[in-house]
Amino acid sequence: MTYQAMQNLANAKRLRIPTGLFRSLRGHALGLMILTLSLSYVMPANAQVSLNLRDADLRNFVEIVSEATGRSFVLDPGVRGTVTVLSPDQMSNDDLYQVFLSVLELNRLTIVQGAGADRIVPMNSARELSSGHTALPGTFETRVIRVRDISPQEVIEVVRPLLPSEAIISAVPRSDRLILSDRSANIARITKLIEQLDKPSKSSPIEILRLRNANASDVMQVIQSMGILEDSSNVSVDRRSNALLISGSEATRQRVRVLVRELDTQRDTVISRAMPLNYADASSIAEVVMRTLNTEDPTGTRAVIRIVPELQTNSLLISAPQERIGEIADMVRYLDQRPKQVLVEAVIFEMSVEGLSDLTVQFGAVLNDALIGGTQFALPGRTSLINLVSAVSNNETVNLGNGGVLGGATNSGDNGFVGLLTAITSVNSTRLLSTPSILTLNNQEAEIVVAQNVPFVTGSYATVGESAVENPFQTIERQDVGLTLNVTPQINADRTVRLLIKQEVSNLTNTNSAAGGEITRRRSLSTTALVSDGAVIMLGGLLENGNGSVSQAVPGLSKIPLVGGLFKGKNADKSQRVLLVLMRPQVVTNDAEARRITRDVTGKAQTASASIAPLDDGRYPRSQIGALPFDGADLDQPFDAGFIDDVAQRRNFPPLPSRLRFNGK
Repeated sequence: MTYQAMQNLANAKRLRIPTGLFRSLRGHALGLMILTLSLSYVMPANAQVSLNLRDADLRNFVEIVSEATGRSFVLDPGVRGTVTVLSPDQMSNDDLYQVFLSVLELNRLTIVQGAGADRIVPMNSARELSSGHTALPGTFETRVIRVRDISPQEVIEVVRPLLPSEAIISAVPRSDRLILSDRSANIARITKLIEQLDKPSKSSPIEILRLRNANASDVMQVIQSMGILEDSSNVSVDRRSNALLISGSEATRQRVRVLVRELDTQRDTVISRAMPLNYADASSIAEVVMRTLNTEDPTGTRAVIRIVPELQTNSLLISAPQERIGEIADMVRYLDQRPKQVLVEAVIFEMSVEGLSDLTVQFGAVLNDALIGGTQFALPGRTSLINLVSAVSNNETVNLGNGGVLGGATNSGDNGFVGLLTAITSVNSTRLLSTPSILTLNNQEAEIVVAQNVPFVTGSYATVGESAVENPFQTIERQDVGLTLNVTPQINADRTVRLLIKQEVSNLTNTNSAAGGEITRRRSLSTTALVSDGAVIMLGGLLENGNGSVSQAVPGLSKIPLVGGLFKGKNADKSQRVLLVLMRPQVVTNDAEARRITRDVTGKAQTASASIAPLDDGRYPRSQIGALPFDGADLDQPFDAGFIDDVAQRRNFPPLPSRLRFNGK
């Protein structure tokens, strides 16, 4: 015993030991032994103790309790800490031991009873050391508790929140016993609680399970052999109705129900079912489902699954085992969902401007009606001087071309002098705006074509005989010239749309090629884009600027000041072209969205048709009304209009029935 321990013990026992005695004995082993023997000798079993400890070492306090109770303790290396105990009144040794147990509990320590000495260890280690029921109060022990009328799992659910974190409670598999490791005081408290819970109910319900396929006696033998019945449960057979009578707790009856449901299933019984489809194609659904099912059977004992599509009614005829027919029906119902639609709107805008400027001076001398000298320039879009003189000589009509023209001639017989000055500026502009739109199902290709079918000569053949051409013929190929939009949408889970787009715009240029045939202008794109629902994207754009000029001059003479302009000609052109392709997809998932989008598009069409309708001034000849018969209220109006001629209806001659009306409209 250390010096400090003896001093604490003396204070605890209210022993009157002079301070000088402690000082004289301090450091001497023999004196400490004598003092220890004196303390043990002066403490009878019924001695009263008064504690007054402040921040005393926990190990010293264990020594005090050991001296007072006469028990031996083995301390775990993890036992550390301080203790403060204030007791103004004296207490017995038993009360001191209870205070000792409280101090250990506050420090998360406990006592494990041993043969020669008790062990003081942390609570989280005590469950590994306790061996069974002990008589010493406050120790950590492990006890087996048996329940009779309730299931062990129900007890654990109730008791678990009442136990400390270091305590362990578990159920023995396939039995009615619990294992609880905790301090003896807690175990006594929990045992009393379990005894109050483990009482038989006043009336055990009896449940009847009728079997359709299996034999009730055979099923009862299986249930009894599985060991799933509690002691208070019972199962009997009613042979007349082939049923099982079950009494017991709800947990037991539920286990029996599950087992009976599995045993009372008729295996490999093939049944047939016809499933009409609402939206999906029967052939496609049958192929997908058959690939999903595992129809291979190496043993040849299982029934074969057959799914036959009936195209006229768009139905599936399914033949499969009874236990798999539900699985197949669930897959078919999942695939047969209303498909989403996509309204794809496109805007194609093209504008081109071409400008031309030309200034040309031509003159020459004529001798014997032939041009023998002068200046002549063959520029695009200009009449040459030699052609003009030839036309005048042959008394033909002279075409001076477009623009400003100033000409003159003087002659004497077959000789003379002619001059020609031409100037022109022209601007050609075109603007093309196309707004095609098309509605299609998800993952279905759609195409819209607004074009002219133009014939193009691809070849010709003729045989020449002695007097004429024999058997002439030409091969012609017709091609669409106009607008073509081909799109395949795919709607994703986040309402984004993946678009596979092929678009082409072509038109005639009214220009023939040197090989023959008219030249066409073609603009096309092919791309794949990901667009959010209702978002607008630009798929293609083109900005083209062109400049060109042609200049012809007489060398040397064109450099002479003032008069040099008479010996040259110049032609300049400038062009600009803009092309934009925009697209917007809108997902249509239900009828309400379809009606809203249809109303919006029809409203825009009504506005456009009204703006281009011919003006009817009321005079002969009358202009027919060309506006769209839709006022924004009823989408059926365009289909009902024209059912009865308006003029015949007003004149009532010959007599005609009135127009059909529904609901008073």
